Amino acid sequence: MTALAVVEASGLYVNAGDHVLLRDVNLSVAAGERIAIVGHNGAGKSSFLRAVSGFNGVHRGSLKVLGTDISVIRERRALRDLRSHVAQVHQGLHLIGRLSVLDNVLIGGAARNASWLTWIRRWPAHEAEHARAALARVGMSWAAGRRTDSLSGGERQKVAIARALHQNAPMLLADEPTASLDAEAADEVINLLTALVAERKSTLICVVHDLDLVPRLADRVIVLRRGQVVADVAVTANTASELRGVMK
Repeated sequence: MTALAVVEASGLYVNAGDHVLLRDVNLSVAAGERIAIVGHNGAGKSSFLRAVSGFNGVHRGSLKVLGTDISVIRERRALRDLRSHVAQVHQGLHLIGRLSVLDNVLIGGAARNASWLTWIRRWPAHEAEHARAALARVGMSWAAGRRTDSLSGGERQKVAIARALHQNAPMLLADEPTASLDAEAADEVINLLTALVAERKSTLICVVHDLDLVPRLADRVIVLRRGQVVADVAVTANTASELRGVMK
């Protein structure tokens, strides 16, 4: 039986003014797949993630995410609902430094707690319990009450993963999750991401800069060049060296 497609792009164009970010992209991602997206700077990698999460509008073609055609969504509520099912670990993390680690993780569940109480950080007890469990899963229970800006880069990355875990979404987008981390912290983050995706049978779409990390994070790799897909192949032991040839 063919796995359900959670992302389907057909003739997808995404523009920023007169600049074309994505050009005639055609691809399908099945539920549970682990996808790496690679390419030089400006290739459209992050633009594709932003399109899947509904932050980059579709200029032409169609983009279906979890069965919803983003190109025809007009209501903000429908877009917010879609985003609640797509967890993200941003390259810039998007954590609020002055807030506690626990509060940052709780923000991952904001969509299912649409209440003015969340604006003053009054969360239901079961949400706090779930957020603490997410912190425990990434080994950050000790930091629950700490200001987030007091943590190291690797620790903040784990908090961002805990927030995504707390969101409990079927799809996870990660934009260069090991960027700016030392080798030890990067290794921890990779092991954590792959373990969590396997446990939850989630779909992972990950922008990867270091080609040597692709076999550890993905079982399929998509190469973008100037906004176009130039390769879409299964990951093998030789993938890193093969990609260097494709990306010359």
